[in-house]
Amino acid sequence: MKSVFFSIGFRPLFLLATLFSTVLMALWVFFYSTQQPLSSFDYYSSVTWHVHEMIFGYGMAVVAGFLLTAIRNWTRVQTVNGINLMLLVLVWVLGRIAPFVFNQAWLIALVDMLFLPLLAVFVAIPLVKTGNKRNYFMVGMIVLMALLNLLLHLDKLGVVQNTAIPAYKTAFYIIIALIIVMAGRVFPMFSQNGVPVRYQVVKYPIIEKLVMPSYFVFILSLLFIGSPILTAITAILAALIHAIRLKGWYNRQIWQVPLVWILHVGYLFLIIGLVMTAISQYIPSLYFLALHAFSIGTLGIVTIGMMARVSIGHTGRDLRFPPKLLKPAFILMVLAVIVRVFVPLVVPSIYLWTIIVSGSLWVVTSALFVLSYAKILVSPRADG
Repeated sequence: MKSVFFSIGFRPLFLLATLFSTVLMALWVFFYSTQQPLSSFDYYSSVTWHVHEMIFGYGMAVVAGFLLTAIRNWTRVQTVNGINLMLLVLVWVLGRIAPFVFNQAWLIALVDMLFLPLLAVFVAIPLVKTGNKRNYFMVGMIVLMALLNLLLHLDKLGVVQNTAIPAYKTAFYIIIALIIVMAGRVFPMFSQNGVPVRYQVVKYPIIEKLVMPSYFVFILSLLFIGSPILTAITAILAALIHAIRLKGWYNRQIWQVPLVWILHVGYLFLIIGLVMTAISQYIPSLYFLALHAFSIGTLGIVTIGMMARVSIGHTGRDLRFPPKLLKPAFILMVLAVIVRVFVPLVVPSIYLWTIIVSGSLWVVTSALFVLSYAKILVSPRADG
């Protein structure tokens, strides 16, 4: 069982990411609704902990699981497995529980910072070995995430000042960038091959060349320049480019296949997040709603959809027959975004309750994924 579970990165990382996501989001809902401290030793504030775990905990675990699987396909070289994969997973787990079991700030920081540098090494090895220069930037982005995590911890340790918030804001938009890159690599294939009658997606060369530059110009304006009009313009421009990209991937057959429509809906929330961010430059109350269009809508929906699809495909199972709980789980995740992002626009007086309800829907979604996929992820391939 252990040899199967640690045979490739997506198995332990997907399962543990969703398992911890279930528990940690439930704790966040409790902390938020009761205003209780995170732990007896409050290294993080509750909000910083919530943001940190969403980005550096859950988000990067899913990215790691996907990359370690995809890189094996790209390079035909076995990525980290066995004892080394166990080590990688162990340091990730320790980072999640550190705030609750350690009472020395430096130890919490040190333990949490181990995962990303180790991941960068394991991602780099097969790429360098095969000279796969096209994907070297993946290593660079992981290293950048590690440096941003370092800045956050240096602030918490009192070594520097006022770096935590800029660090986690930048890290958040970088992880969305990673999702955009991975979407471009696999969504077209997953879409056209996953429907009853195969169709040909449309890729516009000029749009593909503008996808990442338009997004990075938006990040630059939002986080570092701070000009409302420039941020609004770059956000709308990026939204238009990504909307054209998504339209080229679309076919109405996708609504027959949950494993396909969930990815399109997740990408749609990227566009919605960009539009809402543009509007929020003049209506500031929309900023956090836009942020959660990105976080629950893009990060949450795309990761659950990708984990569901990859876990079936890479364990030799039939994609036409996913677990029965999958469709309800997807619907609940979409409801979580709707409750968090759109309901406050209609009924502002229940804003606090939308946070609690949305978080609870995330918990149920993650729990359904664990129930549906635990056996799949620990079992041998169905095709032998």
